[in-house]
Amino acid sequence: MGYKKLIVILALSFASVGSTVFLKAQTMIDKSPYYDNSKKFSVSVYGMYISSGELQNNINNPDPFLRDASIELKGGYGYGGEIIYNPNLYDLGIGFYLSSEYIKITDDELALRFIEDSASASVRFIEEIYMIPFEAGLKWSLPVGSDRFKIYIGGGAGVYFGDRKRSIGQLRTSTISKKPGFSLNVLSGIEYYFGRNLSLDFEFKFRDASFEAESMFGADYININGHDFRLENPFRSRLLINGTRLSLGLKYNF
Repeated sequence: MGYKKLIVILALSFASVGSTVFLKAQTMIDKSPYYDNSKKFSVSVYGMYISSGELQNNINNPDPFLRDASIELKGGYGYGGEIIYNPNLYDLGIGFYLSSEYIKITDDELALRFIEDSASASVRFIEEIYMIPFEAGLKWSLPVGSDRFKIYIGGGAGVYFGDRKRSIGQLRTSTISKKPGFSLNVLSGIEYYFGRNLSLDFEFKFRDASFEAESMFGADYININGHDFRLENPFRSRLLINGTRLSLGLKYNF
């Protein structure tokens, strides 16, 4: 047998063995689960949209009607992060989560009405709300779906810190004090695994998040059309971000 024939036979043999090994490895990769339930932790980052909020501007008013009156605010956006611990309790699919977010809502279509003796006037103002929630609870993966598609529900509780700024023309408030709020929440979501232990996570969350803030302007009067109107100074309000929270994030299990 010539050297050329021997080289060709060896090359074909190596190619055959190599292709067999590659096909077996590819088969093992294809059969490997997208979701590995032996992983006990997952971490996710997400962006979110809040559908609406509320402003209760007279929470110290003795009249219960005025005290509970609220102004609807626009929605806003934010971002957050979450870590989940899955203890693999009897394969129930229950995990415990801890999350935090940053949310901002700005509404520039609000109006205040002033009345001073026989004069009255309305003026637009801008309300800026900032909130940082800290929430904890559990999530339960429902026994439906597939290796790539999961549906879950859950709920928990949170504490909500925040601040606000109000602007009327060149006047802008400063914050004297803040009081965090507490709330329960319920949630539901879906996960789609596009890679091993990597998924896209879409979630609905419903809560009554709020905080209180006492604020004051740097002046006691505002001039509108030549008339001086007294500003309520200082004033205390309750800010609620109680609209539906929609979030879309990237999750990694490890």
